[in-house]
Amino acid sequence: MKRTEALSIKKKIKTGKEIERITQHLKKQGKRIVTYNGSFDVLHVGHIKSIQEAKAQGDILIILLNSDASIRIYKGPNRPIVSQRERIIMIAAIDAVDYVSVFNDINPKKVLARIKPNVHCNGSDWGRSCIERKVVEENGGRIYILRWERGHSTTDLIKKILDVYRQPAIKAVFLDRDGTVNLNKKGYVHKIADFEFAPHVFDALKKLSKTDYKIIIVTNQSGIGRRYYTQEDFEKLNAWILEEFSKKKIRIDRVYYCHHTLKDRCGCRKPNVGMFIQAVKDFGISLNNSWFIGDNKTDMIAGREANVKTIKLGERMPKALKLQPHYYAKDLQQAADIILNNE
Repeated sequence: MKRTEALSIKKKIKTGKEIERITQHLKKQGKRIVTYNGSFDVLHVGHIKSIQEAKAQGDILIILLNSDASIRIYKGPNRPIVSQRERIIMIAAIDAVDYVSVFNDINPKKVLARIKPNVHCNGSDWGRSCIERKVVEENGGRIYILRWERGHSTTDLIKKILDVYRQPAIKAVFLDRDGTVNLNKKGYVHKIADFEFAPHVFDALKKLSKTDYKIIIVTNQSGIGRRYYTQEDFEKLNAWILEEFSKKKIRIDRVYYCHHTLKDRCGCRKPNVGMFIQAVKDFGISLNNSWFIGDNKTDMIAGREANVKTIKLGERMPKALKLQPHYYAKDLQQAADIILNNE
């Protein structure tokens, strides 16, 4: 936040006595004062729309914000979710709000008696015959009922958040193949005879197989597009790899591969993220909770682009690239330990 913006917000935040003096001065200038009170805990679009509607009822909008203490009294000891200090800053940052002040009572009758607004806004759930009506009308004001838009409430939003977090996130460990699962030999590895598992691969993947991570291999196989070998050659080798893992009781949930060359400009060839996106569609994976282990800069760029946590095997990334993985590891076993230690 820029300094000027911070100062502008700070100028809107007033004590009860300051608000009283300000409203008296504004009324002498012929300004129409509007008040609207609430807790505004977990700010949502319904709040914004109601604040904008309230502002349209006059010249100056004053938001009367329930203190943390008052919210705990009428909503229970677990509320508010967002503290008074944070709520008052968020409300003051809304353009439609001219001033915001905190009050400690369960309802705003006392402060309304001092402010004497021309209009006091209330939600339809409280109605025109609300507890504030008498004090507002005795001082020449009127009650305005805001047109609440159905489907927006803090309680509903909190329930939705709880429902989301009750369902555990589906997460994955993505693995590059050549240079990560197997030794990266010269040329294009596409024959069983040429395939050699990297050191400690079995031990590492056994550990990960016991977790709730999906284990997914994402591999560029441009040798198919270059016609160095066929798709059938790849599928034959892939089936053999999965069988070897199965013998060791290692779980591989899916293998995605891209057969395109750089000239094809596809969206799946790493460092593009097409294979990651397909995994999200197939498994409902949360990339934010997932990992990618690879051995080259293309892997790390892809991982960063996909917003997963990255672990690079082997040498460090070129400084000129101005991009680093989250972690470095000497081999897949150390990478697996990093993941498990971060649980």
